[in-house]
Amino acid sequence: MFLDNDSYDKAKWLVLIFLPALAVLIKGVGEVLYWEAVDVWITLINLGTAFLGTILQISSQHYYGGGDGNGQRPRYS
Repeated sequence: MFLDNDSYDKAKWLVLIFLPALAVLIKGVGEVLYWEAVDVWITLINLGTAFLGTILQISSQHYYGGGDGNGQRPRYS
């Protein structure tokens, strides 16, 4: 699966900036308001973030590695 640059940049922002910040926000608010099972939600967000980060890294390696083993970037027509 190939992402265009704009989609990749948005997904990278989501995984590197938004989801970790969301996890911190939910943890903080949840502790202040005594939400039940807040740790479960934080764990789920962090697991999803780790999964998406891995997928993005694989996508990045395919892009810069060419995806076909020749070391060149794929060409888009």
